[in-house]
Amino acid sequence: MKFKIEALTIVFAKEMIEKWTYDSPYSAYDYVNESEELLDMSNWGRTRFAVLGDDKLIGELTVEFFEPEDETSEDDGYVTPETVLSNPSGIYELWMGWGLKPTLCGQGIGNQFVSACIAFAIDRYSYKGHFVYCAVAESNLRASKLYRSMDFKVFNRLVTEENGEEKVILQMKKAL
Repeated sequence: MKFKIEALTIVFAKEMIEKWTYDSPYSAYDYVNESEELLDMSNWGRTRFAVLGDDKLIGELTVEFFEPEDETSEDDGYVTPETVLSNPSGIYELWMGWGLKPTLCGQGIGNQFVSACIAFAIDRYSYKGHFVYCAVAESNLRASKLYRSMDFKVFNRLVTEENGEEKVILQMKKAL
């Protein structure tokens, strides 16, 4: 499948919010839970993108940049896409998130989809870092298995609390 990545639009955002529901145990990833972020038009084409296959919406991509962390970091190190683009010699961490349309999950296109998203972000932002980063709930076995098969390695485990329950988040990175 050939992928095309473009700015998110209201039509795409509404489709995801209204129609994309995942079967249990993945229903926590339903886009209705992210409606506020998806409808934030200031991020469309900056950090939020629609992924098309055969001219139909099949996924979404989120891109964020951070200064490399060290002991002296006073904030989260977030860097705007504009800063990255205006500072071609800067080295930043590229964190990515993506989601595939529920009816396409388990169909064997995950590797191609994630690879296309990574290639797009590297090209769009002239990314010069040595790794691409992502985070995934440890309980999301389907996604973590895919990432491991693509040579993402766990480098940190975060324990958080969500709705009174402990949740483990795996931070992963892939060498470029």
